[in-house]
Amino acid sequence: MKILLTSSGVNNPELEQAFSDLTNNKKDLKVALITTAADQIDWIKSELPGYDVIPKINEGRLEKNLKWQQTWKKEYEDKGFKATIVDLKKDPDWIKEELSKVDIIDVCGGDGNWLREWARVSKIDTYLKDLIEKGVVYVGTSAGAGLAVADFGLGWWTPEWKEDHTGLGLVDFCVAVHQKEGDERTSEHKIIENREKMRKIIDFPWRVYLLKDGQAIKVDGDKVEHIGPGEKRVV
Repeated sequence: MKILLTSSGVNNPELEQAFSDLTNNKKDLKVALITTAADQIDWIKSELPGYDVIPKINEGRLEKNLKWQQTWKKEYEDKGFKATIVDLKKDPDWIKEELSKVDIIDVCGGDGNWLREWARVSKIDTYLKDLIEKGVVYVGTSAGAGLAVADFGLGWWTPEWKEDHTGLGLVDFCVAVHQKEGDERTSEHKIIENREKMRKIIDFPWRVYLLKDGQAIKVDGDKVEHIGPGEKRVV
């Protein structure tokens, strides 16, 4: 199993080296770019029973988002990779066929709840782990990193929101991305506080890596490394 979970992308030499190590320094590989988390959505008031808010795609931002997707694709192609954009809102059979052809799956950041829901609707939650265990390299940034962690049924930042699920259980730990001391939501104190809230609701045995921007968790087989500049913390 080869996995690279980042807070802010593969954006420094140490993380670039980790990516190269996991891909055996090969460039002529096929990459699926899962862009769904980056959809420009608004959370609007819901009239549906049991839901306070529901997501709606912001149609006015679609063109800008499509340009960004093409830019990301070109960045990979300029390095010699063969990249395909895979939107989880497309036909589940097409998605499964495309993902079965690639060597790398790269999942971008954005809205983690939106991503997790489309992982369910597209049915990749039923086979993604199998692909990775067969040798596909998984790269996740922010929400894409969160998709890989254990699914304990409750969102990391909102333990009271029962409809908010987290990851697909690709790894047996959790990550807290964009971690920054002094920040109201991501300080170590707040993360520990949220973990303790969850322990009152569910069994929560997982360790939590605090990922600052520029850092990542590299998984290569049974070896798990916290890499990147700055202090490394796990709670």
